[in-house]
Amino acid sequence: MIGSLLSVEHFPLKKESPIKFFYQGNAKRGIIAAVIIHMLALGTYWGVWWYQERGRQYATTIVTYADLGPPPALTDAPEMPEVPVEAPSQPVIGIPEPVDDAEVSAEMTIATQTEMSQSIAPVIQDIEEENIIIEAPEEDNIAIEDDALPPPDAFVPFETAPVPVTRVQPEYPELARRAGLEGTVYIKILVDKEGTVRDAILLREVGGGLDEAALEAVKKWVYTPAIQNNRPVAVWVAQPVVFSLR
Repeated sequence: MIGSLLSVEHFPLKKESPIKFFYQGNAKRGIIAAVIIHMLALGTYWGVWWYQERGRQYATTIVTYADLGPPPALTDAPEMPEVPVEAPSQPVIGIPEPVDDAEVSAEMTIATQTEMSQSIAPVIQDIEEENIIIEAPEEDNIAIEDDALPPPDAFVPFETAPVPVTRVQPEYPELARRAGLEGTVYIKILVDKEGTVRDAILLREVGGGLDEAALEAVKKWVYTPAIQNNRPVAVWVAQPVVFSLR
């Protein structure tokens, strides 16, 4: 009988049911009540704290310089403990022992200033009337080298770039000609102060023997030297060599 009383059929929900409106109203009232309760709790806490602080009394003691008294005298300070220091020990000095004359080599000689100067300076071998022949010692071989040439990756500034004045045409390899191989070989050339090609390296290769032919021909070229501050300088320059069958 209780199941029949609590069946869903006795509580039908209709579209016009006011439960939604009751729920919204109760939710608003609950939020307002919660805010009021929190405010009352915080107000009570801060009110009690303020009341306690208002009634609390702090003890204050005023001390004057006369009450402090004089500072302690320096003579009453405790004495510093004495630290025992050992006396420095005297250094041990060895006693020289005499050496017999027999132990000294009698063949030891010291070169004179003249002998030392002749071993370094050129020696005059012969004098014939007004012609003086001077021969340098064999150990003093002085090699005079040219000015240092820059490496391929060094940057050398110049105002006027070198220009080829004598070009040697490279020989077209027969295998590359038969294969119809064409292209441009880029070579980096070292031109010295006289405009002579001192070295050459490949920058971009083509293959088929064209690279070797271009290198062999470029090494025979002659350039005008690069100019910097009105003086010739040795520089590296890039030079393209074109191979074409047309």
